[in-house]
Amino acid sequence: MSRALLYGATGYTGRAIAAALAGKVDLVLAGRNERAVRAVAEPLGLPWRAFALGDPQAVRAGLAGIDAVLHAAGPFAATAMPMLEACLASGTHYLDLGGEWRVIQALFARDAEARAAGIAVLPGAALTPAATDCLLLAAVERWPETRALRLGISAAQVVSRGSVATMAGLADPGTVIRRKGTLAMVPAGSLTAMFDFGAGPQETVATDWASVVTGGDLLPEVKDIAIYSAMHWSMRAGYRASGIGMALTGAAPWRVAGSAIARVWPERPDETRREAARFTMVAEADDPWRRVRRLRMETLDGYGASVRIACEAVRRVLAGSAPAGVSSLAAAFGSGFAVEAGAARFLADDRSTAA
Repeated sequence: MSRALLYGATGYTGRAIAAALAGKVDLVLAGRNERAVRAVAEPLGLPWRAFALGDPQAVRAGLAGIDAVLHAAGPFAATAMPMLEACLASGTHYLDLGGEWRVIQALFARDAEARAAGIAVLPGAALTPAATDCLLLAAVERWPETRALRLGISAAQVVSRGSVATMAGLADPGTVIRRKGTLAMVPAGSLTAMFDFGAGPQETVATDWASVVTGGDLLPEVKDIAIYSAMHWSMRAGYRASGIGMALTGAAPWRVAGSAIARVWPERPDETRREAARFTMVAEADDPWRRVRRLRMETLDGYGASVRIACEAVRRVLAGSAPAGVSSLAAAFGSGFAVEAGAARFLADDRSTAA
């Protein structure tokens, strides 16, 4: 039987994935802290390993006998490449939970090496960009003449400490979009759009989402892609103000302030609220005749969806279903993947309007 290793098993999402995969696949838990990893592994009856990513030889030794790694230890800007290097050297398939667009861009640049090593590299095995990619791909499959895509995402209802820390580390004066087939930056908070998530039009703001990067590989015929997040007006104002401030002072002071907030943020969200939380995503597809068509998706909360997506991705990789090279989950497994994983459902909304 093929064997998987979950690195970062002691985090909030890592623990949930470990519990969900225990007994379903041949699984080894791992992390850098021996005591913490053992505390998660032993109650589940799972083997475990402890090694730090700063020692390349230790990482390669930690992957001995492993067919696929699910990397769940952020921040991925610091941890993704050391794990990928070990996977390339050992011929181990690589998956991660990361959604940082710059990291995913760097991983896609390693496609030729992944193909040569015969491994699948599947970044973003979480709510984003997996579910957002599935929605964008489904829209283009339905309307092949699509030339531009906008994706609106309803406001997050629950947020963990890890997510706040990740957002703090990504603070930037600009927001990435795809424009005329290439990545471009616009001032943070400057690009807005209206989306109806079910309760009437709501203003949203363009924010950094990795689907802008993965969309270039997944949907090469679509030249313009932007991802928008719903925010309360006060948050939109703060986001714009922080972008202006970072343009003047640089991002470092703002990242330090965000990290301070993360340290006092609750480690995990309230479970009752988390289980009830949902996201609504709306893809707007523009064709050459300036018609706008819409496709909607509802997902579980970010954590519940990420657990189901990651677990299903691991099962498929262990079954040999993933192609060699770097790809998004939607490219590897199709636009229905997030639904098949039990993380989402499509809500058809193909009304056409003039742009």
